Amino acid sequence: MISEGRSFSGRERNCCFLNTGASPAAEGRFANISAVSGLDFPDDGRAAALVDWDQDGDLDVWISNRNAPRLRLMRNELPHKNRFVALRLKGNGKSTNRDAIGARVEISLKGDERPLIKTLRAGEGFLAQSSKWLHYGLGATGTIDKVSVRWPGGEIENFTGIDINRRYKLIQGTGSAQDVTMPARESKLVPSVQEALPTSQTARIPLIELFAMPRSHFLGFDGQQRKLPIKPGRLLLVNLWASWCPPCQTELSEFAERYDELRAKGIDILALSVDRLEQDPPEEVNASAARLVSKSKFPFPVGQATSQLLTDMQDLHDLQIPIDSKLPLPCSFLIDQQGRLAVIYKGAVSVDVLLNDVAHSKGNRIERLARAAPIAGQSIRHPQVEQTASDLAGFVRFQLASKLQRSGRIEEATSQYADVLKLWPDSSETHYNLGIVMHQQGRIAEAMAHYRQALQNKPNYAEAYNGLGIALHGQGKIVEAIKRYRQALQHKTNYAKAHANLGIALSQQGDLVSAIEQYQQALRIEPRDAKTHANLGVALNQQGKTAEAIKHLQYVLQVDPKNVQAHTSLALAFSNQGNASAAVQQYTRALKLNQDSPEALNNLAWILATHPDPTLRDGARAVLLAERCSELMGQGADTLDTLAAAYAEAGRFDHAVLCQTKAVELAPEAAKAGLNSRLQLYKAKKPYREKR
Repeated sequence: MISEGRSFSGRERNCCFLNTGASPAAEGRFANISAVSGLDFPDDGRAAALVDWDQDGDLDVWISNRNAPRLRLMRNELPHKNRFVALRLKGNGKSTNRDAIGARVEISLKGDERPLIKTLRAGEGFLAQSSKWLHYGLGATGTIDKVSVRWPGGEIENFTGIDINRRYKLIQGTGSAQDVTMPARESKLVPSVQEALPTSQTARIPLIELFAMPRSHFLGFDGQQRKLPIKPGRLLLVNLWASWCPPCQTELSEFAERYDELRAKGIDILALSVDRLEQDPPEEVNASAARLVSKSKFPFPVGQATSQLLTDMQDLHDLQIPIDSKLPLPCSFLIDQQGRLAVIYKGAVSVDVLLNDVAHSKGNRIERLARAAPIAGQSIRHPQVEQTASDLAGFVRFQLASKLQRSGRIEEATSQYADVLKLWPDSSETHYNLGIVMHQQGRIAEAMAHYRQALQNKPNYAEAYNGLGIALHGQGKIVEAIKRYRQALQHKTNYAKAHANLGIALSQQGDLVSAIEQYQQALRIEPRDAKTHANLGVALNQQGKTAEAIKHLQYVLQVDPKNVQAHTSLALAFSNQGNASAAVQQYTRALKLNQDSPEALNNLAWILATHPDPTLRDGARAVLLAERCSELMGQGADTLDTLAAAYAEAGRFDHAVLCQTKAVELAPEAAKAGLNSRLQLYKAKKPYREKR
């Protein structure tokens, strides 16, 4: 609701309820006295704190609101003759905290069997802390008989010397009250009149944290793509407009008339039309926008916005203004002399405002914070204020870096994460994410350093162990990778990715049983993960559990019909099952998706050349496939063996003998016997046939 610009309670007024007491007529109910109390302002109140502000014996109310005014003091001026007593507690600092939070105080009144009980609490309601003075209303005739305190440590202590209409400090262990009554404050408060701010169709948003502009492009009216003309030492106003928008045209006319003033102050303008983005399908040049540009002859560069540029601008806006709303027209973005976004203007912006904003990005973060405040005043110069501003800057930068990472703009994300670390050097999440984007860029050593730093800051960070395992895995360090995957699972047992990665590593070690267990565990956590289904299918096929393997691989192709590797793995499973026809079908589909898949080329060529069923054999096609595989993979023993079989099936026995002879030379000793037996067949001008 808040991100949509709405409050939790809309236009609901503040409410006030009166406890009607225990009389039979009241029946223990509360009465709604909101209107007569004077508290029912439409302020969207958030917190109320009670305190005897003017020390006149009755409680006043401070109220904080989401809307203006942000604070209200409602001073209790109701006439009355009731009595009171106010108590402030102090613990001994040993069995009780100094503020005595948690202490329970009972006041017994003469002639009344029911004690008045209050507990000292840290926090009252939502986002509020009332005064630590315990205030008791005693009615018109109440007289104190006894005061008893149960301290948080469990001790019960009685205090004497307490009278009505006074203020006392009760110090643990003393047994007697210290009278600290002060005269009532004589301050005269004059109620202020709340004046509603005038409505406006424009908004100026000066940024506190300055972001380098993403690497966006625009289109010229000649259809050519161009970079944003950001020049060191000069400002650039990127203005978004449309030919059908009258305020846009008025704004552009003022820019044109006073462009010399802007240029003299170091401000360049780039005016980008959004008309073409509203066409379906979008054309290279929008005719209406082109006519306006031709007619107006603007003295500054003009062009057409791209979808990516608008997305970048919207993202930068949303990072500053967490309200889900599209950018209006016109809309402008002021980029400073260092290429950083400094101010966003929603609606038309005057030249005078632009000239005043030339120096907004100058100075430090706290100075920009003061300049960005919607009302005039001074910022509090305190380390905590500066730390809060720094934390907010780090948070916003982290959000931008995450957006860039998700959109695949890895280099820009890397730069942003590095800036976050300048503000949050001990942020494990930032080190981890920076490790990921560096890993994607092939900067493995740097990625591993950030993973290790994340783990140094947060030793139970399962994701960082997994990332480090992936990096080690990629370097061929399988044993070390397995150790890291297992460490990830020690800290996060239901971590599907770590289970899946551990399965891959164990499979590469030849431990299919353990690998399958890890894949199955991953799928219990994330049952729809296609990649894990594929890996499990391959492992099951290697283990001889062909029917189970086929089920998993078929699921992968339901989710991703264009998965070449899944088609190839499924073909191999069908082949192992003895279903060569289905295998041929899957290899053929794989090659339609990727005509240069070496595994599909080689395996399909082998079936077409050697299968005992003549209806499946095709020597000519087998030769074409095997020759292409040999071109891609080079002349290894396996590819030459397949090529020789294809030549033999096509009747080209001289070529078959040459290829098979070379295959025998290249093969390991254990494979030479099988290759030699086929070589003898080819010398006898006989093709090789697989056994049924």
